This record gives sequence, structure tokens and C-alpha cells, in this order.
Amino acid sequence: EELLIDVWELVGEHSSENMVEAVWEMLTQYGLIGQIIAFVMDNATNNDTMVVAIEQCCHEVGVYFSAKES
Repeated sequence: EELLIDVWELVGEHSSENMVEAVWEMLTQYGLIGQIIAFVMDNATNNDTMVVAIEQCCHEVGVYFSAKES
């Protein structure tokens, strides 16, 4: 089964730090940690950095996620 999630508007600077905080909170809130296989977004550098940070957050809680494979 597939599900498309629309993330709410980010308040403040669109830095990778702010983005990963918002995305990780959303993943936690909806119980989706360990369920995400890909992120679809434009090629802005902060998006790449955010996905690497999500990978690190996953590893911290014992979940495999690869930024390169997503």
C-alpha cells in the first residue's frame, strides 16, 4: 500500500535543521518511522542534507534508512 503525505508549511528558515526537525516530528506523530522508503522533492542542497539527517535519526533509534538509496 502507498500513501502520499503532504507536510505542513515550515515556519521560519528552510534550513536542513528546521526541515529535519519538522519531518522527524511528523514521522514520529504518525508512527511512520521505519515505514518511509523515499522522499520526493527538488534538488536543493538543504533537501539532500535533510535526508542525510533523517538517516542519522533513524540509525539512532535502530531503524535502517539509507539516504543514498531513498
